[in-house]
Amino acid sequence: MHHLSEVAAGGQEDAEKIFLLVLELTNPEQRESALLELSKRRETFVDLAPILWHSFGTVSALLQEIVAIYPLLTPPALTAQASNRVCNALALLQCVASHPETRTLFLNGEPRRHHAFLRSLVSNARWTILYFGH
Repeated sequence: MHHLSEVAAGGQEDAEKIFLLVLELTNPEQRESALLELSKRRETFVDLAPILWHSFGTVSALLQEIVAIYPLLTPPALTAQASNRVCNALALLQCVASHPETRTLFLNGEPRRHHAFLRSLVSNARWTILYFGH
């Protein structure tokens, strides 16, 4: 597990890659690959949540991914690609919501709106995978 405060020479490249991926979240053309890579690293890079929370535009980009699938829910037209994107965005938001440093900030902040989104998905078994993620 990597902490920013403990980054060694080899880990420095890892941290730089994380910062680059977080920056790519704000670019719609690079967002999909950044979502995938960050989602894969969310459990091995301990300080990912604070980086996501404190980086300009990042939480907004994650929320945009969630809002973007609403039109695909009725009538059902959600593709596997769109499902994967939103699952990765939800996984990163869950990372922020569960980290001790960002949990309270997240729960007290504007992203509270995603709770209604999650409740609406749970009521439809077909979309349960979105609720539970990967």
